[in-house]
Amino acid sequence: MSRKRTVTKTQEYSECIINTVREPLIVLDQDLRVVAVNNSFYKVFKVNPEETVGQLIFDLGNKQWDIPKLRELLETILPQKTTFDDYEVEHEYATIGKRIMLLNARQIQKVLGMEQIILLAVEDITARKETEEGLKKAHAELTELAAELKRVSLVKSEFLANMSHELRTPLNAIIGFSEVLADRLYGDLNEKQKEYVQYIYTSGRHLLSLINDILDLSKIEAGKMELEVSRFPLRTVLDSSLIMLKEKAFKHGIALSVEVDPEADIHVEADERKIKQILFNLLSNAVKFTSDRGRVTVRARLAAENGSEERHMLEVCIEDTGIGIKEEDLPGLFGAFIQLHQSVSTKEYEGTGLGLALTKRLVELHHGRIRVESEYGKGSRFYFTLPGI
Repeated sequence: MSRKRTVTKTQEYSECIINTVREPLIVLDQDLRVVAVNNSFYKVFKVNPEETVGQLIFDLGNKQWDIPKLRELLETILPQKTTFDDYEVEHEYATIGKRIMLLNARQIQKVLGMEQIILLAVEDITARKETEEGLKKAHAELTELAAELKRVSLVKSEFLANMSHELRTPLNAIIGFSEVLADRLYGDLNEKQKEYVQYIYTSGRHLLSLINDILDLSKIEAGKMELEVSRFPLRTVLDSSLIMLKEKAFKHGIALSVEVDPEADIHVEADERKIKQILFNLLSNAVKFTSDRGRVTVRARLAAENGSEERHMLEVCIEDTGIGIKEEDLPGLFGAFIQLHQSVSTKEYEGTGLGLALTKRLVELHHGRIRVESEYGKGSRFYFTLPGI
């Protein structure tokens, strides 16, 4: 076989190899003239063989490849290192626009002959860079938005806290004066007047409850709620919480009971007033949503904390035989102003929609957790914990 035929075969073999590479690939001789390019190069840079092969690389595309960083790579860096990886070049092409490329170069010796050739692989990373820049910009915008939302939320909470204080003063006066009228300290009332005074008193108490809840929520969100920790017997707090709802439960024939495991019949260190508030919110909901002649039970026990045999947490459960909660409603249960069981026309179950949201935050303020288990139509179990008992 002649040398010429061997060279031709070798050239065909080399071209087959470079055409299997999906990225644009250029083969250069020692003078930096194009010996061959693969099909991907033609497609990406929209050129043809006649204006490519045999040309000085810097003259390609009417000198569009005369790029300072490319000259630095091929004329200065590569002769010293023989290889180079991930050399980033950005350039504006007349035919295809702006491109950001990663160049990988290898200087190797041909199989036949002693002359050197250069393999130059071109990876177009324009889309990837644009995506990365877009993500960086989006992240910066989201960070800025989160900071602004936090600031707005803080301002909102402080505003609500201040407004709630301002509203409570005249509202307490309205409630007080309506009580005076209802007690007929300054004269008798006819039946219609009694009815209207009772409406004023009931509506005033309802509005005061809403304002108090908003005030407490705002204080927690603004970081201004402080715990007044004391040591008190758990059983006493549970019993007193039931007493507050005893009359309402009795009217509907609802049985109230407390079950405390012997090891949980202890003194706890917490904010007693806020623990009572947690219990009242959960118990009043349980009584409100339990049908006549139903049952509400409070249970307390000690449970291991995260599987630990040494540290324990106090777990309190309020169980009812009420209407229960649909599974799809559970995720949003502890959101502010959420009332799941509310008839628009009859307002069958009154409430502010803040009770559970406030309860959750009060529990978390004690570094505890709250959760719920419920089966629609059969009742619910609300659990809250106080850690480190």
